[in-house]
Amino acid sequence: MSNTTKGWLAAIFIGMLWGIPWIVGTPILEVMDAQVLVWVRYTVAFITLFVIIQVSNAMGKPQKKVDFKLNWANRHDIFWAACCGIIGQGAFSFLSFLSLDYITASENGVIQGLIPIIILCVGFLRHGERFTPLQILAAVGAFVGVAILVMDPSVEGSGFNIGHLICLGSAASFSTMAYARAKLAEKYGSVATMYHQFVFAAIGFGLYLLVVGADFSSALGIFSSPLRIACIAILGVGISGISYLIYIYAMERVGVDGTGMALNLMPLSSFVLAVFALGEAVTPMRLLAIAVVIGSMMLFMKFGKAKKKAPQLKTATDVN
Repeated sequence: MSNTTKGWLAAIFIGMLWGIPWIVGTPILEVMDAQVLVWVRYTVAFITLFVIIQVSNAMGKPQKKVDFKLNWANRHDIFWAACCGIIGQGAFSFLSFLSLDYITASENGVIQGLIPIIILCVGFLRHGERFTPLQILAAVGAFVGVAILVMDPSVEGSGFNIGHLICLGSAASFSTMAYARAKLAEKYGSVATMYHQFVFAAIGFGLYLLVVGADFSSALGIFSSPLRIACIAILGVGISGISYLIYIYAMERVGVDGTGMALNLMPLSSFVLAVFALGEAVTPMRLLAIAVVIGSMMLFMKFGKAKKKAPQLKTATDVN
C-alpha cells in the first residue's frame, strides 16, 4: 500500500470520526458550560500528547523534526501556533458546542461539512492555490450535497436561526488555520505541533474563563456518571489528542485540500449516528446527498492527481 493510499484512508477515517464529537459532547453539556467543556477537552488533549511525547522519547523515537523554542527569535511560529490553538481549536470547539443550544447535533454535523469548501477558499485567496475546473466542480458538488441534507423538505426543522451562523463560524475558525497547521507540522512534526496548539488552547481558554468569572468547579460534573467520563475521554484523548495526529499524517501525504475534501464525510457520519442513536429518519433526499458528497470527493481525488503530474517538471525553476 502506497503512502498516498494510506493518507487517503487516514483522511477518510478522520472525516468519519469528526462527525461524532458534537453528539458525544451532548451528555457533558448537561452539567457544564460549553466554555468550560472546551477548556477541559484541550487540557485532557495536551496531557495525552505530553504522555505520548514522553513515552516516545523514552523509547528512543523522538517525534519532533525541529525543537519548538519559546523565544523571541521564534516569535513567528509561536504566534501561528497560538492562533492555531486558540482560533483553530478552541474557538472551533467552543462555537460548535455553543451552537447546540439552538440546533441539533445532526444539523451541526451538516454545517461542519462546509469545512472543505472553506479550506479551498482560503487556499485560493491566501496561498495562491489553483484548481482545475473539474476540481472546482467537485467542490461545488460537495457543497450541493451538504445543501441537500439541510434543505430536505421531508424532514421537519425549526428553520434558519443564529445557531446555524454560530456553527458556520466554528467551521471557519478551523478552516482558516488549516494551512498554518500544515506548515508547522512539516517543520516540527505532528505530535509537537498539536501538543503546542493544545497547550495554547487550554491556556487561552483558561485565561478567558478567569476573566469572565466562569465556574471551574462545574468541570467536576464529568465524574457524575460513567457515560460522561467516557465522553470526555473520547473527546480529549481520542478525537482531540490522537485523531489530530492521524489528521496531520493525512495532510502530509495527500495535502491540505485533499484531506479537507475527505472531511465532507463529517455530516454523513453525524447523520448515520443520529439515525442509529437518535432515531432520525432516512429519506431519499438524504441518501442522494450522501451519494453526491462521496462522488464529489472521489472526483476531487482523481483530478487532483492529474493536476499534480504536470508541475513536477517545473519544480526546479519554481522554487523561490
